Amino acid sequence: MEGRKHTRFAVQLPVSFSGDSFSEEGTILNVSAEGCAITSDTVPAAGVYLQLTMYLREREEPIQIDLAAVRWVSAARFGVEFIKIRPEAGEQLKKFVKAMESTT
Repeated sequence: MEGRKHTRFAVQLPVSFSGDSFSEEGTILNVSAEGCAITSDTVPAAGVYLQLTMYLREREEPIQIDLAAVRWVSAARFGVEFIKIRPEAGEQLKKFVKAMESTT
């Protein structure tokens, strides 16, 4: 397994995700500026493209990921790579990850 370019931080955050013919909810288990791992009752196949709505902080607008690719699948978990994210959402995500870095 190749090393990660970005450190992932363990979290338990709500997420909703959708593909061409489904819309589901799950929990983010870890997050970085480039992707995250999600657990859910519904696990899409590797290679599927999704849209995500990530709820990083209470009382703050959720972050929309316009395009993410499922890179791996294992039982009730899967990992996604963020491919397309709006600049303002990208900044919000970077700030969240930076705050996580400062608490470890």
